[in-house]
Amino acid sequence: MDFYNAAHVPSKDDTDSLSIDVSGLTATLYPYQKRTLQWLLRREGVKWTSQDAAVQFLSEDERRQDLDLFRTVQDANGSKIYLSDVFQTITRDPTPYHEAGKLVKGGILAEEMGLGKTLEVISLILLHRRRTEFSPEPLPGQEHLVPSSATFIVTPKSLQLQWISELSRHAPGLRVKHYTGCRGVDKDGEARLVAELAGYDVVVTTYSVLSAELHFAISPPERSRRHERAYSRVISPLVQILWWRVCLDEAQMIESGVSQAAALARVIPRVNAWGVTGTPVKDDVKDLLGLLSFLRYEPYCSTPQIWQALTTRYKPLFQQLFKSISIRHTKASVRDEIALPPQRRYVISMPFTAVEEQHYQSLYKEMAEACKLSTDGDATIEKWNQEDYEDVMRIWLNRLRQTALHPEIGVYGRRVLGGKERPMRTVEEVLSAMLEQGEIAIRLEERAYLSSKLVLGQLFENSPRVREAREIWEEVQSESAKLVAEAQVALRDALREKGNAKDTDEFLERVQDPEDSDIELEDEDVGNKGKLGELQNRLRTSLELHHKAIFFCANAYFQIRDNPELTQPDSEEFQHLKKLEDDGYESAKLVRRKILGQGQRKAMRLLNKIASAAKEQSFVEIPELAVNSERGIESGGIIDNLQVLYEDLNEQANLIDEWREQIIQLLLRPLVDEEDTTETTGEELVDAAKIQDELMVYVQILRAVVADRQFVVSGQENGLLKHEIEMAVRMANEGEGPAPEKLLDLAEKMTEAKPRRANMSMRAAISDLRSLLSRLHRDPNPSQRERLESKIASDLMKTTQTLLGEQNKAVVALEAEVEIFKRAMNARLDYYRQLQAVSDDVMPLETPKTEEAIEKARKTIDDLHRKLLANEAKHRYLVSLKETGSKSNEPRMCVICQMPFSSGVLTVCGHQFCKECIMMWFKAHRNCPVCKRALKADNLHDIIIKPQQLQVHGEEAGLPKASANDDGLQRRRDSSKQTVLYSEFDNRELERMKNIELDGPSFTTKVDTLVRHLMWLRESDPGAKSIVFSQYKDFLHILRNAFNRFRIGYASIDDPDGIRRFKEDPAVECFLLHARAHSSGLNLVNASHVFLCEPLLNTALELQAIARVDRIGQQHETTVWLYIVSGTVEESIYNLSVRRRMEHMGRNLKGKSRSKESTPELLDANIEEANTLELEQAALSKLMSKDRSAGEMVDRGDLWECLFGHASGKDGKDK
Repeated sequence: MDFYNAAHVPSKDDTDSLSIDVSGLTATLYPYQKRTLQWLLRREGVKWTSQDAAVQFLSEDERRQDLDLFRTVQDANGSKIYLSDVFQTITRDPTPYHEAGKLVKGGILAEEMGLGKTLEVISLILLHRRRTEFSPEPLPGQEHLVPSSATFIVTPKSLQLQWISELSRHAPGLRVKHYTGCRGVDKDGEARLVAELAGYDVVVTTYSVLSAELHFAISPPERSRRHERAYSRVISPLVQILWWRVCLDEAQMIESGVSQAAALARVIPRVNAWGVTGTPVKDDVKDLLGLLSFLRYEPYCSTPQIWQALTTRYKPLFQQLFKSISIRHTKASVRDEIALPPQRRYVISMPFTAVEEQHYQSLYKEMAEACKLSTDGDATIEKWNQEDYEDVMRIWLNRLRQTALHPEIGVYGRRVLGGKERPMRTVEEVLSAMLEQGEIAIRLEERAYLSSKLVLGQLFENSPRVREAREIWEEVQSESAKLVAEAQVALRDALREKGNAKDTDEFLERVQDPEDSDIELEDEDVGNKGKLGELQNRLRTSLELHHKAIFFCANAYFQIRDNPELTQPDSEEFQHLKKLEDDGYESAKLVRRKILGQGQRKAMRLLNKIASAAKEQSFVEIPELAVNSERGIESGGIIDNLQVLYEDLNEQANLIDEWREQIIQLLLRPLVDEEDTTETTGEELVDAAKIQDELMVYVQILRAVVADRQFVVSGQENGLLKHEIEMAVRMANEGEGPAPEKLLDLAEKMTEAKPRRANMSMRAAISDLRSLLSRLHRDPNPSQRERLESKIASDLMKTTQTLLGEQNKAVVALEAEVEIFKRAMNARLDYYRQLQAVSDDVMPLETPKTEEAIEKARKTIDDLHRKLLANEAKHRYLVSLKETGSKSNEPRMCVICQMPFSSGVLTVCGHQFCKECIMMWFKAHRNCPVCKRALKADNLHDIIIKPQQLQVHGEEAGLPKASANDDGLQRRRDSSKQTVLYSEFDNRELERMKNIELDGPSFTTKVDTLVRHLMWLRESDPGAKSIVFSQYKDFLHILRNAFNRFRIGYASIDDPDGIRRFKEDPAVECFLLHARAHSSGLNLVNASHVFLCEPLLNTALELQAIARVDRIGQQHETTVWLYIVSGTVEESIYNLSVRRRMEHMGRNLKGKSRSKESTPELLDANIEEANTLELEQAALSKLMSKDRSAGEMVDRGDLWECLFGHASGKDGKDK
């Protein structure tokens, strides 16, 4: 606030400025703009005089700055000296310090957003041009610069076209150049570019161009060279021209002063410098240092100690300084002069559809549980401290705000609905995803519930209470059998729908085997493949649970039979239990085979292929290598090398054959549990694990040997495989990894089998022979020996090339064969992993079997059962929503009282009643009034039927708290309060808007309402354009799809040509703007409606959108529409935001009339003052979360009220 209090505000008594006439300006300046222009002229050393009706130079006295930099004291001799506390300096002559301020020409133009800073700068350009006869002398070091009358303007990329357009519109006589940088300009074109730019009146560029130009503007450091530089560097024309004026638009972008753009802006030669910004302070006064650095205001910008002292201890001097170099008007202070069209504000509250309500409430309950709070915001644990849950609350607030817009916004929202790759845009698609997730949740709860019962039974086994375990396990066996049957039916139905598989077993064998290509799904069936996979997994987990229950039952039969205290030996009961036991183990084995069937079939299919190849001896044969006996004098050495190489490769081939045979024998060992006739010893899995370890070692070493052979044959080395072997050997030396002793043994044999001449290969031998032939053919008259030598070498090369080709083919075939062995090995491994998992499932419980453990297990079972019942009731409600379709929000009739209701209960059997009736019934009866099905409290699911009615509010102090019985939020009327933020709306127009029919499915409440609203504007305000603003960029992507569906023309701030299209194309009806867009300074006065898609706590973000239309140049009445979903966190946020703005307005109204006679103009002024206060107090760079997927940053003190204010009826202050 220090800066805003210090900035200069010209007196309205300045009559000289009213006579200012800007030649060449097509627009008319408001009085405050003329006062501002007079001040701008004075900062450049001139002024407008009404007597001369022209610009004149300031006198020496007028240029003097009265800053209290020094105070007068006396030295020891009584002489006058000057002491500066801020500079920490004593001097006898303070003149140089005062003169430093005179060197700064220009300053900070800090008019509030929408007051026409662009027009003021254009007027300054037209009114104060460089006069050749009175041009100032160049400063030392500037003699080589090209003097220019041009004004150089730097602007954000989003505003560059707007600047060019405004210059063309308001000052058509100015010659304007759009500068895109000197990249691509050679040294010859450099001088031409400098002359061209210096000849324009205005040169416009962007901060990004300025940043890129830095490397061409600053000379590289000198360094010693052996020779002179061959090529001279191109130097940026920006530092070769003495610009008449440099303006930085949105100058807050260089607040740090250390960016590349700031560095170049500081060194650009100029006479006058201006920082143009509506928000010079983004966070605190430290942001102003970058602007002082740009203005070159010494010593403040270069001496940190002086700047620190100025901003902390010497506030009066700070105010004097910035009052002398900055100017600022607010809308509230000049409202009587600008006569902006009035602005109306409406808040439209709307209920969720039943589907959205269900999804939102589910997330809301999840939020409360995560924060250890009830849904009313009360702590559910002792010593609850908000600081411990601050991050969780902030994350959940963001999720709920996103859900209020659309369920698909945000990663978490998509994950909760199943994480589908295809976006879910419509309510029907969301409901389908919720149903699917509900079914999955029920299956998970069922398995968890039954598994907990199995654990409880294990606490009773091998004890006198084993009969209790038997009863529990038999219940689970019966219930799990139902799960298996349901899963089989669902899977068969899906297969029948697909129509390409006959039964479940065939599907289990074929569909999910990536190695098998017998069955392929078409592209459009990819989603179906996923569904089949889910159903298969459901069947598998059901079978695993069923197997466990059957096995435990068989165990119970054995334990009861084997205990003489429970069963008399050889009795009829004894024999019956024996039969039950045998049948149980046999049934468990059959179920186990179903579980392992897919893995077993996959392994056996691969193993049978290997067995068939072994029987037919169709494995790869490695050709034997041999060298011709003929040898020459010069080719003899090469032949000797090949002879050694071939012997080594032949020995290596024998070793490869031996290891392949060993791998085949290991692979073809029978799988455990494969044959009934195999006698079990209890050590089957241990033996199988040893075989698997040996297999892994053999396959790994065989791959390495084949790679060695490839290197010797072709000279190509497999570095990755070499590294893998080195790591495996290192682990084996430490006793780690599979079969370490075996691996070390095979690795040693592999090393011994490597060729003795490490650098020799068949390809290298061919290269040597080619060199020999080239040398022999060089002589035109070769001798007889040379001709014979040439023939031997030529024949040998051809033979070697043929052998090389054969060996390459053999190596490639070996690699393919090793890959088959690897796949078969992995298939065996997968089978044994599954078998081990099944075996581990039926291991005895190792936890202590105490009464405390039993009670804990019972409590777990009860909790899981309640959750299961609740999920079933919830799922039944979703099914009913699916069945009722578009009628899901229509009033329902209670079967008991025969009256319609809005708050009711749905039973798990699908019957609906009003809550009051069913609660009274439930006290006397524990069944359904209609079908008499037995019910528990958890079988009842609360439902709220909200009619799809829009409510438009003229809210004065926020929205009232909504109860479950509210048909939407009702407007609170308080005649004692005259300061309103939102206005009345014609109910007839609202009905017309609601009755607009949309062709197609619903895109959720907010999207549908916005679409209807835009369609209504086509009729009620033809030709009007709108800005649609949201803090979430993702929501704007959803709106794009909806607008495309309903043929609504739009452009976006993120589109390359979006701004121009919105301004010029009549077919573009709305402009999509999000909070992370750099839209400050953007002029969109061709729009007259602003849609705020959600309420915001930080008014500065809201004003970012509103200020695009509520600004100088607006010719039409503007309207702000704020959308809120009732009964959500949006309601809390809105109420809190309004209360704060009302508090600001209350402070502004102190000492002013607050009577009923307050005029609308006064009320608008109060709102503007409150908005200005919000902007000036906000830390602009901290308004948005650092997480770019999140929205605005909410203060920790506001989190509780935002989450629970609408539900609890309390303020956050109460917590």
